Amino acid sequence: MQPLRRMVDPVGRVALALRRPGTYSGHMREAASTLVTMGMWPLGFADQAVVDHRNPPRDSAATPVLLLHGFGANRSNWWVLNRHLRAAGFDRIHALNYNPLAVDLPHLAAQCVERIGELRDHFGVDRVHVVGHSLGGIIARYAVQVLGATGVDTVVTVASPHGGVRLARYASAVSEASPFTTGAQLRPDAPEMVLLRSSARPMATRFVSYYSNLDMVVTARRAMIVEPELAATNLLIKDHGHLSILLSRQFGSSLVEQLRLSERLADARDGHRFTDPASQPDASALPVCPLVLRDRPPAQIAVGTPARAVA
Repeated sequence: MQPLRRMVDPVGRVALALRRPGTYSGHMREAASTLVTMGMWPLGFADQAVVDHRNPPRDSAATPVLLLHGFGANRSNWWVLNRHLRAAGFDRIHALNYNPLAVDLPHLAAQCVERIGELRDHFGVDRVHVVGHSLGGIIARYAVQVLGATGVDTVVTVASPHGGVRLARYASAVSEASPFTTGAQLRPDAPEMVLLRSSARPMATRFVSYYSNLDMVVTARRAMIVEPELAATNLLIKDHGHLSILLSRQFGSSLVEQLRLSERLADARDGHRFTDPASQPDASALPVCPLVLRDRPPAQIAVGTPARAVA
């Protein structure tokens, strides 16, 4: 009965989705976003050195934001989010370029740890926010959970395959050409993914994950952080795909509010009063997050859901 149900259930979900107008407009956005991403790709080919950063204005948020792109992409993917962050006062933004065909996942995570340290030293701060799209989110988690990166206040993952990617089973052909490729390491049963799940434990770092119902690369179920030890907040950006979610105004606004919330929580722990570089948002408009309920299961919330609608 179970094998039959596994075969029939996806058909029913697809049939239901096809009756929703949002499904068609969402896939059209994803197609357009793919073209935009391809056009922008040559503009982000060069890596960005930490020393290139200048001191931001005095009213900017002090915490740097490290951005990690996905597989086969580069820092050009962040041009829309970069504008959202700067408009909100987060001026210390750094995007790391990496090559997933040159080294494996642990080495990429080590590069992330090194860049986090460089940012902290360069700006003279104790904490950093890390935002990763797709593979970038897995790299961020691995850096914090497995390699013990210090000073990471918030890890935000966007359409990241926390439950693994079944298509990665077919990455063995690429692995033969490049033995250090990360493709095969994203299999659900890969040792790296098993280690990532088994290393989940209560941590000072706050975890937030974004997922979409129309992502054809990383399905919603696999894009959520489900380990209860991490007390992650899972936020739905509805009717977007794997790439269009990065260009979504809804996502950009929500991420800004999540980082503002992290700033307030961190300053409260340090005994400081947080001064928002932008106008203070209405508290009722903030996505709901488990602030102190670290022993509760991960929250699954649609962005914009009122607080009273979330159990």
